[in-house]
Amino acid sequence: MAKWTWNATVVETKLGERRVGSGSGQVEASTREEARVKARREIEAKGSGRTAHELSVFETGR
Repeated sequence: MAKWTWNATVVETKLGERRVGSGSGQVEASTREEARVKARREIEAKGSGRTAHELSVFETGR
């Protein structure tokens, strides 16, 4: 399994207010597509109303 680093624009909506920021992190996955899915899940799990936009994923090691 490889290590992948992700970067994304993160949009969070709370109580009708919309906040935009950036986020990054690492996931382990076999393929780029699996890494994208895991990264998106990680972003959305950190808070209700969070979504990832412009998500990029690149391999950083094995």
